[in-house]
Amino acid sequence: MAGLKILNEKSFEIDSQQLCSDIETFISTKFIESKKNGILVPVSGGLDSSVAAALVTRAIGKDRVTALMLPERFGNPAANLYGKLIIRQLGIKSKKIYINPIIHSLKISDPLLTFLGGRQLWKNRIEKIKRKRGDEVYKGYLKTLRGERVETFQKYSSKINGRQRARLLYACKYAEDNNLLLVGATHKTERSVGLFAKFGIDDCADLMPLKNFYRSQLLQIGQHVGIPAKILNRTPNPDMVPGVTDKYVSYLELPAPQVDLILLGLENKMTAIEIAEQLKITEEKILDILEIVNLTEMQRNHSLAPIMTVKSTDNK
Repeated sequence: MAGLKILNEKSFEIDSQQLCSDIETFISTKFIESKKNGILVPVSGGLDSSVAAALVTRAIGKDRVTALMLPERFGNPAANLYGKLIIRQLGIKSKKIYINPIIHSLKISDPLLTFLGGRQLWKNRIEKIKRKRGDEVYKGYLKTLRGERVETFQKYSSKINGRQRARLLYACKYAEDNNLLLVGATHKTERSVGLFAKFGIDDCADLMPLKNFYRSQLLQIGQHVGIPAKILNRTPNPDMVPGVTDKYVSYLELPAPQVDLILLGLENKMTAIEIAEQLKITEEKILDILEIVNLTEMQRNHSLAPIMTVKSTDNK
């Protein structure tokens, strides 16, 4: 992709067979080096975790893979349905643990968020109400990144991120109890624009084999490894936020394929004007995405420390 100057869906074309082989080799090599008994993959029923589970299964065999489902009681029934679908297709073991005890103790449980998050009818109604009020998620997200206080947005973000961190605690404990290697499913698109919980289940794992690939590339990998069409065609749905049926559309006001193309253009040092002209999007929108990428840099980097040259003192 170096030196890329034309942006379209062909920009993401990959050799799926070779790429999958390379990823599977990476997984199997690291698994052998880890001396673990197997691999644990948290599965949510979405594209990312389904692809990760499929690649892990192809890499080390279904008998050594466990899918971990971490729902909330009364949560999204669709996530449970699609999670079971990929587990059955792969023929792997599974374990379900409800996260309610820990989120109750941390006071980040919200029955309304949990119930409405999985009900499409209510999500659509809430989205319409929020738009009438001018209370779009996009505005709250961008204002918060800029350091402006948006109390309602921050309140819900804190609860949602806390629940993702609770899932990580359960996943780590189960992995350690059973001597398993924990494999995560985050990818380059969501990380680039900060659509993940720092120190959450979508940020921390022993291996993140999809971390350097765009969502558009994950779709091709998913097709190659036989992910069911029902999962491939699902919107990027966070499953926990009323009114949000597609996190890219809600948080960025752009569909995921366009976000990918913008990020690819920026990665290849194209100007905002060049990207805007090719994608028929305003230059202002491209600059907003660039700002979001820059403002979420700290979110992608853990435990920052100063880079210093320490000079020894001469005590002679």
